[in-house]
Amino acid sequence: MKVIFQEYDQEANNPGRNEIVAIHYFHKNTTGEGALEDNLSALAATPEKHAASAERFQDLAGSYYNKYERTRDLEDLMIVIDYGLSALAETPDGHPDMAGRLQSLAIYYTSGYTHTGDPEVLEAALAYNLKAVAGTPLGHPELARRHQSLATAHLHRYRRAGNFGDLETALRFNLSATIATPEDHPDLAERHQSLAVSYTDRYKRTGKLEDMTAALKYDLLAVAATAEDDPDLGARHQSLGISYLDRFKRTGALKDLEAAIQYSLSGLAATSERDPNLAGRHQKVAMTYNLRYRQNGNLRDLEAAIEHNTLAIAAAPHGQSDLAALTSQSLAVSYMDRFQRTGDLEDMQNAISYNILSVTATPEGHPDLPARYRNVSVSHLDRYTRGADLEDLEAALKYSSLAVAKTPEGHPDLAGRYQNLGGIYYTKYIREKTPKDLWAAFMYILLAVDTTPEADPEYALRQNCLAMCYEERYKRIRESADIEAALVCHLAAVAATPDDHPGLASMQVNLARSYLFRYAKTTDTKDLDMANNLFKSALKSTIASPKDIWNISVQFSEFQGVFPLLDILEGYKIALNTLPSFLWLGSSLHNRHDSLVRNDVSNFIATAVTFALQASKPKLALEFLEQGLSTTHKQSLQLRSEHTKLQGSLPIIAQRMQHISAQLQSSLHPSDSGINYHLLAHERQELIQEIRTHTGFEDFLLPPKYANLCTASVHGPVIMLNCSNLQTDAIIIISPSVPPIHLCLPDAPAPAIEEHLGKLKIALKYFSIHSRNSRYGKPSGIGNDSSKNLLDLVITWIWETIVKPVFDALKDKGINNGRLWWCPSGLFTYLPLHAAAPLESNFIQSYTPTLDTLINANTKSKPSVGIDDLAVVGLVEASASLGAWSNLPAVEEELIIVAAFFKNQAHQLKDSQATIENVMKGIELSPWVHLACHGQQDLAEPLKSGLILYDGKLELEQILHINLPNAKFAYLSACETAMGDSKLVNEAMHLAGGFLAAGYQGAIGTLWSMPDIYGPKVAEVVYKTIFGEDNIPDASRAAEGLHLAIQKLRRDGVHLHQWMPFIHLGI
Repeated sequence: MKVIFQEYDQEANNPGRNEIVAIHYFHKNTTGEGALEDNLSALAATPEKHAASAERFQDLAGSYYNKYERTRDLEDLMIVIDYGLSALAETPDGHPDMAGRLQSLAIYYTSGYTHTGDPEVLEAALAYNLKAVAGTPLGHPELARRHQSLATAHLHRYRRAGNFGDLETALRFNLSATIATPEDHPDLAERHQSLAVSYTDRYKRTGKLEDMTAALKYDLLAVAATAEDDPDLGARHQSLGISYLDRFKRTGALKDLEAAIQYSLSGLAATSERDPNLAGRHQKVAMTYNLRYRQNGNLRDLEAAIEHNTLAIAAAPHGQSDLAALTSQSLAVSYMDRFQRTGDLEDMQNAISYNILSVTATPEGHPDLPARYRNVSVSHLDRYTRGADLEDLEAALKYSSLAVAKTPEGHPDLAGRYQNLGGIYYTKYIREKTPKDLWAAFMYILLAVDTTPEADPEYALRQNCLAMCYEERYKRIRESADIEAALVCHLAAVAATPDDHPGLASMQVNLARSYLFRYAKTTDTKDLDMANNLFKSALKSTIASPKDIWNISVQFSEFQGVFPLLDILEGYKIALNTLPSFLWLGSSLHNRHDSLVRNDVSNFIATAVTFALQASKPKLALEFLEQGLSTTHKQSLQLRSEHTKLQGSLPIIAQRMQHISAQLQSSLHPSDSGINYHLLAHERQELIQEIRTHTGFEDFLLPPKYANLCTASVHGPVIMLNCSNLQTDAIIIISPSVPPIHLCLPDAPAPAIEEHLGKLKIALKYFSIHSRNSRYGKPSGIGNDSSKNLLDLVITWIWETIVKPVFDALKDKGINNGRLWWCPSGLFTYLPLHAAAPLESNFIQSYTPTLDTLINANTKSKPSVGIDDLAVVGLVEASASLGAWSNLPAVEEELIIVAAFFKNQAHQLKDSQATIENVMKGIELSPWVHLACHGQQDLAEPLKSGLILYDGKLELEQILHINLPNAKFAYLSACETAMGDSKLVNEAMHLAGGFLAAGYQGAIGTLWSMPDIYGPKVAEVVYKTIFGEDNIPDASRAAEGLHLAIQKLRRDGVHLHQWMPFIHLGI
């Protein structure tokens, strides 16, 4: 169950809306530093107990107060109060200025309260206000002002302690102040605004429509009565914006939301950087943007909300706890919304931190505390849905219960808090299946629905939650009435959701599932048709988030066998087209990889491929499989090259695209650079949509079709391998002109592959091939013959069940030799397919992570006209500071052999010269690179896998972010450089794959540990073949060179575990 968004705390004790209606009737000479000096001199010249002393003290208080308003320095305010008290002490009873000085003190103390949040200071302000009003006769021209000041103090106390009597008193005195103010009075606008604030607070307490209407009325009057050059216009625009926002939340009318944004922005624009209300006004703008984001799903609005919330926190005056709580809460809401959109874990952590900070800064009894409790609850619930940690669920229940318990009956936000609490009980029931939790969920969600008007924007969501409770109860007690009740609620939810709302698609799917519940009981095909149509309608949504579309597709695929297979395939197609957006480029690479694992993307794609093959659509199956391979690598490649396709026809757009992409390429750690990667990714997506409107670019960056993908086979067959829980298959692309061959592999089902992978692991363990302490490890103690036999058994099985059937299919097409490429996926990525071919095989085998990688490499491949630069790196002696890495004596010979081929173009970095910085520079400057050193695969964090250099590890993550447009070939003479990650099976998360993603046309790497002694032998044959008879290096010859080198080792009697690690990737 999706449990609503976090609440916005619109008001709090926030100067952005509720500035103290301060009295500016200090003496004319109280403004400016000069006036302060004059008043100090005047007081110094006035004898003690002089008749003018009180006036001098009062003038000084006024001057310091004006200074405080500029500096917000609490020490200045303390001086103000000191002089104000002195002025009062020097004023005899009955003096005509007594009430005015009491009121001034009340204003000073009210400012002190808003600065410090000290309730004792607020009580002093109230006491002085009461005395000022009591000392002012009826009809006095200042009585209205003093009523207004007293109302402000009562409103502050109401917001602190929640006593409804204070709110009623504030409203009464604001009303009397307004009534007593003539139409042409300059303070009328101020009185109207104060009255509007009181009505707004009462509306939020009682939910009465007439209070909301009155607030809007008086805010409009306040704005109408304020001149364009009035410094208070900003405050009045903000107040009017809040009233429009309240009406939007009540009625859902988008024009009110637009008006709220307009007036909030104009209020902010009229606010100076030094204005103490700046933070509150930024927060109000953020709130309006956030609410519009929830209506339209436009990420720009959410990013604007985060920006203004961040500015609000930065601008909040130190020591104002209420404002700190409000701005923290508001920023937490925005971070949580973005987490729900992009899945960025950092956003979720930020949301929880700011929500807790907001609660910590809110005193017990504060009327806004329940909303802040609830938001903490929502944060924990979202984290629970991510990690299923029971502590988060318990914390969510605790804070939600507190929120409900501390919300008074009749409060307009009580329904939302009931819903939140009901949703948590529902989630708890789903986990533990305890009936009392389901009954509690029912009770609270029913209360939420019963107290929510149909026009309320949250009405649809609450009906949806209630329907889900009915469905769960049906599963438990099998009462048909619950199915019907669920349908009624889901229908109401869909009917109440606007067509342009991003949540409509999810509502439609929930309704579809309800129809399926009824179909399962009645077998009425009308229900089945309704469900199918609702799913298809939801999948066509152009405004639902990519995450929602992906989840809908996953749900739709669960009903294969219920819905027509072609419809299911269409759902898979939509899901896979959404995948690049679902793996949001605005998130870090780590987060994108996390999303791949959490959403089990590899198995989803494998099943999609299987269904396409069952429907006799091998081309579609091939397209599906390609879309699921190396998704994040393809994103990196697109960022480097996408603009080049535009330069000829759309040069200006190409420049914009290049600028955005260049910044996105640096998104290793999005929060560290000050760049808003989320917004950049959104701008890129908008630009892509714009590009697709131009003739000839309608398919720009859309997943490639078979007509393009089949060109990967231009130099030889490509074999794509797929393994799902249903079946195992090969798709063979013979050539671009021949239809693909679908080859079933019935003797290699998933369980059999897993069984033989286990045997392979045991066999390799004997040779310490699971790690590398030299370029080849020592035996671990398992019997030599048995381990070799087990390895031979695994390789024989791979030959008989996978490789031989493929070779036979090629033979049937007249293909017996030459180049071929394996493109494995899923479990196949762990199998040494190349090692299964017999010695007499004439196939030169390579691997490619994706078809697109091979196509790009072929496109870039150009004959060399001379010998290019080579960066040759070797570590003979390991640095002692890096731990127990052994020396590699054979590297010395290997470096000499390799450098001899490139002669003067070889730039050698050996031992202490082979630092991370030097090697990175060498890689960037040299089209060819040869690295002979230790390698390491990090199974826990594959991006941390790397090459062990003299001063540390050159990590895969660093390699992936190098742009190498002229790169040709990388020879990684190190262990574990082509060993992938056990979780990211389709992402080619190994060093060799990283070099291909960085732009290399080809690479040689190792699946596991390699023997140090064979490094020079293999390298010599490879480079001899690369240089050929014309002595010009050609990267496309590297695969043949490796093939010849391995054949020589095999003929010399070297066991397969010693030559098996070497593989070739790319052209």
